[in-house]
Amino acid sequence: MKKLVGLLVILCALSAGAYFLIKKGQATEKGIVSADRGFTVKSMDEVDKIVIKHVKLQPMVFTRKGKSWVLNGSYDVDPAVFVNIERVLTNMTLSYIPPAAATPNILKSIKENGIQVDLYNGDEEPFKIFHIGSDVQKSEGTYMVMAGSNQPYVMQLPGLQGGLRSRFEQHAKNYRDKVIYRMAPEDIAKIKVEYPKDNFSSFEIINGATPVLKPLIILPDQPQGAPNQRLLMGFISQFANMGSEGLITEMPERDSILTLTPNAILTIETKNGNKLYHKFYNYEHIVLGEDNPITHADIIGANRFFIYDTKDDMYTGQMRVIGGIFYSYKDFFRKDAAIKN
Repeated sequence: MKKLVGLLVILCALSAGAYFLIKKGQATEKGIVSADRGFTVKSMDEVDKIVIKHVKLQPMVFTRKGKSWVLNGSYDVDPAVFVNIERVLTNMTLSYIPPAAATPNILKSIKENGIQVDLYNGDEEPFKIFHIGSDVQKSEGTYMVMAGSNQPYVMQLPGLQGGLRSRFEQHAKNYRDKVIYRMAPEDIAKIKVEYPKDNFSSFEIINGATPVLKPLIILPDQPQGAPNQRLLMGFISQFANMGSEGLITEMPERDSILTLTPNAILTIETKNGNKLYHKFYNYEHIVLGEDNPITHADIIGANRFFIYDTKDDMYTGQMRVIGGIFYSYKDFFRKDAAIKN
């Protein structure tokens, strides 16, 4: 009987020891998770600034502006591109822990060619910093390590084949918004459209409850009657959202293009006093060497334009997207109420 009691005591002691060791291991593992794998945020609402630093590229600073983001304090961010960063910050998960033998080389690679990501929320100091290394060769994810840690992990985005590094390793222009007009009609005070080679087609619209149309030069054959108000209101409304085809930053012919007389100049004044202008140059004429458009009719026959704006940026735009802005003064006296393209 005594032997049985002694055996039970030993078993209880062993069980207690095993339980303690398991709990200790779980606590250690939990500590690793919170300290080293905490790359994500529950929601982007927790973040108001993101700083991305690359050893070979200029740093980029994304700052929240309402529901959108601004890049480097100057440029609106393309939400269709930025969402790729948002998904990583909120949804990436652990794929696996690399072998211990590989850790020194992984950390060395991150030190030499890593991308540092700092997340802020109202404070001068970031609340989260992590480093992005190279993608794993077999599309299993990307090496990452939290600041202050020596334990790298391979992180992945569920449902995505491939690495995550490229989402943070873009030139600044790739994150910029390609929209050239995003203006609420009620914020617009005046719109002026000039055709330097066809002044009789140029006009100005004073926005209000009843928009007022004025020619920039009095026409010898001035249309009779009042302009079509639906056309005027539709013309103003189209500037709520109008996109370009793409942003050009390194085109050798850029400076020579800007020495040419533009085919059209569009200036918008807002009710808060800002002024935005765009100059339009016929793409086919410049790139393909076709005849330079002279009249308004020639201009609306183009397929694509170079677009130069107030911020010294240049875009390309397709006529099927931006064609609604190339109205002539006489066009507003049509009886139909559809904005043409």
